[in-house]
This record gives sequence, C-alpha cells and structure tokens, in this order.
Amino acid sequence: MPVTDQMYIWAMKALNGEISADMRMVTLRIDGLKMKFTFFLTCEPSDFTRERAEIVAVSFDSGLSQRPERLDIEFVISTDFLRQLEPHEVMLFRRWENEHCTTVPDE
Repeated sequence: MPVTDQMYIWAMKALNGEISADMRMVTLRIDGLKMKFTFFLTCEPSDFTRERAEIVAVSFDSGLSQRPERLDIEFVISTDFLRQLEPHEVMLFRRWENEHCTTVPDE
C-alpha cells in the first residue's frame, strides 16, 4: 500500500512538535499494513528522543482508519552526509546541514 496524501499529512501532524535536537532526518516506510518510522540521529538516542519517537508512532497510529499489522521505530546513528543516507522511503523531516554535517551557519 503506497503512502496516501492523507497518511502523509497525518504523519506530518504526528511529527509536529516532536523533533529533538539530535534528529537529522525522519522517514516513514509503509509495506502493506507494516509501517516503520526511521529516525536518523547524530548519537545514541536519549530517553527524551526515544519518548519523542514513541509519541510520533502512537499519534500516527491513533489517526489511521485501519490498524497497522505492525508499527516499528528504528534509530540509525550516523554522521555521514544526509544525501548518502536518503532511503527509498517517504521523508517527513530533514534538517539543514552545512558541508560538515552540522547545523552551524556558514560564515
């Protein structure tokens, strides 16, 4: 089942306000009734970040008309360029980064 416009909008609403400072990118993959949020991070997830991810998943699940068979959360820790990490999934969030993979503005 592809990601419909309504599912995309609902996923964005679930993500709203739940981004933590160490999140670089958030994607959603849907394969039939199996769904997975992937959070790309700069470091191991803290309890705060894990809680934010759980809130996103629960909020998303609560708005679906059909219950997923499975809804997973995955954390990927990497300092590689985001363009090298982009998976074949629906991207919900991607932070701006300079050429050093940080958010420090160019001078």
